[in-house]
Amino acid sequence: MKSNIAKIISSNSILIFAVLLFFSNFVSKLCKEVFTIDASFYPSTILKIAAVLLLGIYFITFLRNEKLAKYVYILFGVFIIDFLLKVYNQEAFSVLMSKSYFFSKLIFFFLFLIAIKDFKKESLEKTIRVLFLIAKINLIFIVIGFLFKIDIFKSYPYTVRFGFNGIISEPGISSYFYMLLSSVAYLKYIYKKGSLINLLLMCIGVFFLGTKSGLLFIAIIIFIHILILLKKNVYRLSFVAALIISFVVLKDKIISFAINSFSFGPYIYEKHGLITFITSKRDLLFKDAIAYIQEHWNVLNYAIGGIDLKKHRVEFEFVDIFLFLGIIGVLVYIIILKKIFFHKKQDWLYIALFLTIILISSLGGNLFFSITNAFFFAVVFLYLRGINTAEGEL
Repeated sequence: MKSNIAKIISSNSILIFAVLLFFSNFVSKLCKEVFTIDASFYPSTILKIAAVLLLGIYFITFLRNEKLAKYVYILFGVFIIDFLLKVYNQEAFSVLMSKSYFFSKLIFFFLFLIAIKDFKKESLEKTIRVLFLIAKINLIFIVIGFLFKIDIFKSYPYTVRFGFNGIISEPGISSYFYMLLSSVAYLKYIYKKGSLINLLLMCIGVFFLGTKSGLLFIAIIIFIHILILLKKNVYRLSFVAALIISFVVLKDKIISFAINSFSFGPYIYEKHGLITFITSKRDLLFKDAIAYIQEHWNVLNYAIGGIDLKKHRVEFEFVDIFLFLGIIGVLVYIIILKKIFFHKKQDWLYIALFLTIILISSLGGNLFFSITNAFFFAVVFLYLRGINTAEGEL
């Protein structure tokens, strides 16, 4: 029995889970959007629940005495304290279920990371190759959707908004999927370990999604690449200065172009302003959350959180972590990210790509609160961490 449990985490099981994630997400999309089945549990939900349970068993069996295990215990402690307080205050059963639902998503990331933190690059190579294959196949459906205006392949079905995510279930998943694989393709291309074709295909995927987070990612990659091409610091500083001056001079035209690039842009800008347009109304949700905190929170809540994210989710990732798990939760996340992804001196390009994804999640959410995205994030950056980039200075 113990040997069977030990096989839960292996290079093969990670590969199988990656494939099952895509298949179950696609089946769930068909159920919801084609067959209009309204169910409490879709295939993807069942798979993710099973994954959390299996990882929990694996953690208890093999990892409970690991150094990093204490961070899992801290998060469980925060969760239990808030859960018991909600029971004491006779909160509705739906609130308790919501708390458990979101916590199961967050704890997956920790359990999975601790389980695979010592995996070498070679152990993840096959999974990365399969993810690229899936991305290329999905890109075919994205192009078909674009050419023939097929709603089922749209990022935002039955709307006039531009964006196509193929057979992937949600734009929030496809965005991180293509951005993370673009990060792999870009780092490999720069260090002559991958092809330009792979990079272009992944970036095309990001562009056709039609999301602001995707466009921001492409802009940052272009910015980084120009800095690499310029080589000398004096040229780099001159470029950054020219960029800042150009933005100041052309600010109004740039803002107008950005607003009119989205079908919903002019309406949101006229009604709520530029910040609301940039954040896709998340600033309004943030104000609502602040108002709730001021009225209902005490000192303990600032430490352990406690907001029902079904009612007050902002979708600024670290803001949501604070709302849900308090200051303790945010600190635990920062510590675990640093200890696992920066356990040694890392190449600056790796750091830049890592921080780019973190920045985008901070502005758009849905990274650690999504089991699918958290899985991709962990696999990709553990894989990139193992690439030897010390082949010359950029």
